[in-house]
Amino acid sequence: MAGSQQRNVAIFLDMENLFGGYKNDVTSVPLATVVRDIEKVVRDTGLGGQTALSRAYANWGRADMAAYRSQLLAHNIKPVQIYSFDQSSKNAADIELVVDALEVAADMPWIELFVIVSGDGDFVPLLRRLHALGKRSLVATTSQPKAGVVNKVLQSVADHFHVIDIPTPPAPTTVTPAKPAKKKTQAPHTELELYKASVHAFLKDDPTLWVQGLVNAPRLGQLLRDRWPNVTYKTFGYKTLTSFAEEGCGLKVISTPAAGPKVRAKV
Repeated sequence: MAGSQQRNVAIFLDMENLFGGYKNDVTSVPLATVVRDIEKVVRDTGLGGQTALSRAYANWGRADMAAYRSQLLAHNIKPVQIYSFDQSSKNAADIELVVDALEVAADMPWIELFVIVSGDGDFVPLLRRLHALGKRSLVATTSQPKAGVVNKVLQSVADHFHVIDIPTPPAPTTVTPAKPAKKKTQAPHTELELYKASVHAFLKDDPTLWVQGLVNAPRLGQLLRDRWPNVTYKTFGYKTLTSFAEEGCGLKVISTPAAGPKVRAKV
């Protein structure tokens, strides 16, 4: 049911369309912002509930695409490998995305809203087929110049169209220092910031994390292990989860929340 809390939304990101091809800066797409914005629009418009799956299509074998690793992990986005070596294979991502979307429509009947993040007119037949199958569609793109112009037919066929506003970064100001500056402390670890962001997202969405105004540390630890199987608070120099939550995130925690009733073993 639209607007419910069930996971009935699928997001498909045409990365090559968003950054305008591999001749441009492939790391220019703020994936975290894109996914968060889409989920807010879906929630605010009542088009769907929660996200069931997110897939991003690109040639992830390129060394420069590794910059997206943290964002993919933090937002549970599955990278789908596309090989784009020459002009003849430029539509490979579109074809793979269409096949996957139709497969999801057939195999997962609970998916009701299909979000296509692209402005490519090649997806018009896909949207028409999804409509014939009783599905709703949302086409999204970004305000970044490299994302290009959205195909007018694609925009009109979609049930809903949305442009994700990505502010243009200010032009750098050149400052001549009076003296050579000494090395400063390293900038915040990007992965650490995403790890902290996961904590605050959990606190917002999961009421079981709160016990009389304090954070349920064992529950928080389990959610972090599920979301970040290869990263822990120790990765960032914290000895315990409690020290990470209190010193790193400014939270107050309880380590031993009240346990449920014990079950007596049968003799």
